[in-house]
Amino acid sequence: MQVVENKTSEYPVGILWNMGSKYFREMMLKIAIMEDVIQVRIYDLKDKCADFVLDCYKGDKEAYDGGYIYEKIESMKVNNNQIVAFVFKIDNPTYKTDSNGKLQCIEARSVKQRIRDEYASKIDGYFFDNLIHISDDLEEMQRTLQVLNKYKDYGIADYVRKGYQSIMEKGEAEGEKQEKRTYIELLKGLRDEEYEK
Repeated sequence: MQVVENKTSEYPVGILWNMGSKYFREMMLKIAIMEDVIQVRIYDLKDKCADFVLDCYKGDKEAYDGGYIYEKIESMKVNNNQIVAFVFKIDNPTYKTDSNGKLQCIEARSVKQRIRDEYASKIDGYFFDNLIHISDDLEEMQRTLQVLNKYKDYGIADYVRKGYQSIMEKGEAEGEKQEKRTYIELLKGLRDEEYEK
């Protein structure tokens, strides 16, 4: 494995899937301790959860091999269709080349693995990758962001760190403007299950 250094910044896009909703607040606090979270948006996908997952992995041949993506969707059929999308900033990221020759951000992969390691055993019905998704290369980041923007009207709460512009496009939630909150207010709402149906 060759490690490549980069002196710029990386902006991975992540998703906490609905299976971990009980731990959304905890996971977002841990991610914010590990990296610099600059935007968080809560989505209620309603009956579009399966479509959203399929869109996230469109073009990812490995995700479709052997029916993996459909097993993942089946494992995510729960009463709660809310997800938490987030963007964080990594200064001076490092990269390794994967088996397909793509450069993957080591720090982004580390955040994803740490959350999986800590929470997978706490999730009833855990199936690999139905807890957290984080883009670790530029192509995956762009694809994930496109999907989040496609479903922007399902956004129900938003936080953008002061001094940064929104990376995810704003949408209208059922005809009303999404409420902009501080990070603490957004996390408090997750703890108090304010966003649940």
